[in-house]
Amino acid sequence: MNNYGRLILTVAVVSCLGFLCSVCEAKKTPNGEHLYKQHCASCHFAGGNRVKAGKDVAGSTHLSSLPVFKAYLSKPPGHMPHYQHLVSNEALLKALYQYCKTLKSVPMKQAMTN
Repeated sequence: MNNYGRLILTVAVVSCLGFLCSVCEAKKTPNGEHLYKQHCASCHFAGGNRVKAGKDVAGSTHLSSLPVFKAYLSKPPGHMPHYQHLVSNEALLKALYQYCKTLKSVPMKQAMTN
C-alpha cells in the first residue's frame, strides 16, 4: 500500500472512531451530582448558599417540581449565572433536579469543616 492509501485508511479509521465516541457519549446517563459540582457548588456548597444565607438549595420551594425548577433556572435572580445548556436539555435538567432533591440542609460552618 502506498502513502496515499495509508492516509485514506487512517482518515477512515479516525472518522469511525470519532463517530463511535460520539455515540457512546450520547448514551451516557447524565450525573446530577457531577453537574451540581461543576455548575452550582461554588456558591451552593453542600446544598447551602454562600451568597444569601438562608436561601439554601436544600429544601428550596424551587424544587417543588421539575417545571418550577426549570422556570427558576430559566430566569435566575441576581448574579446567579444562566446555564442555557442545562435548562434546554431535559436529561441534564432532570438529573440536576433529582440530585438537588437529595440535598439536606447542613449549616454552612459545619459543611465547610467536613
